[in-house]
Amino acid sequence: MSKSGGELMRAVVAECRMLDKPSRIDEVVSMASSLGYEVVGVVSQRRRAPHASFCIGSGKMEELKRLVEERMAESVIFANALSGSQVFKISRELGGEIKVIDRNMLILELFKERAMTKEAQLQIQLAKLRYTFSWGREYLRLEGILGEQVGWSGPGDYPFKEYERAARRRISRLERALEAIERRKDALRARRRELGFPTVVLTGYTQSGKTTFFNMVARESKSVGIGPFTTLSTFARRVVHRGDGGRSEFILVDSIGFIEDMHPIILDAFHSTLSEISSADLILLFLDASEDPQTLRRKASYSDEVLRRIGIRSPMIVCANKVDLLSERGLRRALGLIEELLPGREVIPISAKLGENVGPLLDRVTSLLLAAKEMAA
Repeated sequence: MSKSGGELMRAVVAECRMLDKPSRIDEVVSMASSLGYEVVGVVSQRRRAPHASFCIGSGKMEELKRLVEERMAESVIFANALSGSQVFKISRELGGEIKVIDRNMLILELFKERAMTKEAQLQIQLAKLRYTFSWGREYLRLEGILGEQVGWSGPGDYPFKEYERAARRRISRLERALEAIERRKDALRARRRELGFPTVVLTGYTQSGKTTFFNMVARESKSVGIGPFTTLSTFARRVVHRGDGGRSEFILVDSIGFIEDMHPIILDAFHSTLSEISSADLILLFLDASEDPQTLRRKASYSDEVLRRIGIRSPMIVCANKVDLLSERGLRRALGLIEELLPGREVIPISAKLGENVGPLLDRVTSLLLAAKEMAA
């Protein structure tokens, strides 16, 4: 993140890694770098449970302090979710001038940077307010306990109640604005159906190649390759395909990518994006087949979990993308793993980047849409 003089904000990434969970360090470093942070150091500790005050242990906290001082870092980014009291205590330990954020706040920062529509901007504001709602109250409480006066009467009733009232008013205003946008989108979806345009939604884990595919098929030029969450709002275009299966005309929708362990509050703020998925006539679930088996297993399972939570009932094709990066043996292994994890789902290997097998995929989309139309007639 650039400062006024054009320099990058120097950051240290810290993580308390649970014994039964994968590390998020690489993911957080990638997100921070795509936002413009200069990651100058990493501190990681394996623990059975996070430390109550600092997330990492007190000894590791001293190591983090030294690293921040030595590298002249201005920010510390935790790869974990932090409570309000943890953020406050870590900030006091490091010095008030050091910015402390957790993984969820980094995701929201990235969302804010990428937001291109009014809807996305409102959703991000709402998610941030809901996520940090308890932080303000905890900050006021701890400031009072530690001897600093806040507001007119220290940490008494006024600061608590006034903070909560103001936050709730802002949340209500944002909810009303988003409800109005959702009503307009519902009307647009209804109009598409009246005109006979089925909807095909692209979904899947972030950076699985959905937007690359969207650009190729819809002849668009949306930004790709700029890190996680290139797409924050649904983006729709009409597509006409003529192939071996006949002619089809449909609305192709690019949607926000999934990411593991995203806080439910953040997911809820993007309800309208998820509702676009649940109301689709056909879903194309994108997976990066070139990833190592453990990562592919994790992301495929999580994507399936999100789609089950949304309650999808539409037909779905799994697009095993980026096959241009795989050997024949690697492709067989990836397809076998996907079929094991998502039994009964049709899987089609493609390369959205090179256009490999995209024609046959669109032929299959056409045949499914035409079959659904005939059944509804």
